[in-house]
Amino acid sequence: MAETLIFHYQKGNSILHKTDVLIKLAGVLCFSLMLLPVSMFRLSVLLPLFFTAHLISSVSIRSYVKEGRFFLVMGGLILIVNTLSSGSFLTGLLRAIRFFLILWMALLFTFTTDPMVVSSRIYRLFKPFHFIPARRFSTVLGLSMTMLPLILDQIQEIREAMWSRCGMNRWTPFRNLIRLGLPLIDGILIKAEDLADAMESRLFTEDATPPEKQSGSKGYKIIIVLLLSAIIILVGEQIIPSDGLPGLLIRHY
Repeated sequence: MAETLIFHYQKGNSILHKTDVLIKLAGVLCFSLMLLPVSMFRLSVLLPLFFTAHLISSVSIRSYVKEGRFFLVMGGLILIVNTLSSGSFLTGLLRAIRFFLILWMALLFTFTTDPMVVSSRIYRLFKPFHFIPARRFSTVLGLSMTMLPLILDQIQEIREAMWSRCGMNRWTPFRNLIRLGLPLIDGILIKAEDLADAMESRLFTEDATPPEKQSGSKGYKIIIVLLLSAIIILVGEQIIPSDGLPGLLIRHY
């Protein structure tokens, strides 16, 4: 398929492409923790970082609009449900924005990170710890990141086939879900079986040759940015007064 697909790795020479996998994983973990208690102050600090990462990664959001409709619907549902449950539109809006930021972060990570590099780097990280099955853990993680794009491709192929045969009806969403889900499960099982047969035919075992060490920049600048953003958020929330408009900015939702 010629178009860019969501959650697929794309080769590139950007800073994020060249950054070490562990640093990117640390960034994902750091941003995820900072987004757990969402507030307008935290979003005002993190949004410029997301925009900067987006610009240097060369990701084109326009190429994902068609595939991202499902996530737009999910964001709308999050907005509605949280607004009704909390009685505040602002709470629902901020939590919906948090959902899109986490989705955006996952998109940047998968777009700039080769799954094989992730497997290799995770293996090198846990190899010194003999009580952890490093090779098995890295293999499972690499296969998971490889299978996710295949599952999304399968969903897209089934949907296009159903639309071309007039099998989709906008007024029967649950029936559409069943018609989409059954072939999807069947296709995933077939792909998993083919993958297992391919690995078995190549005599793959846990004692296989370790993956080669992948090169990547250390990304000290990114580490500094992560630390500064965390310090700004934690210190800022302690300095800003908790009453009036400033208190509204740092209030957690």
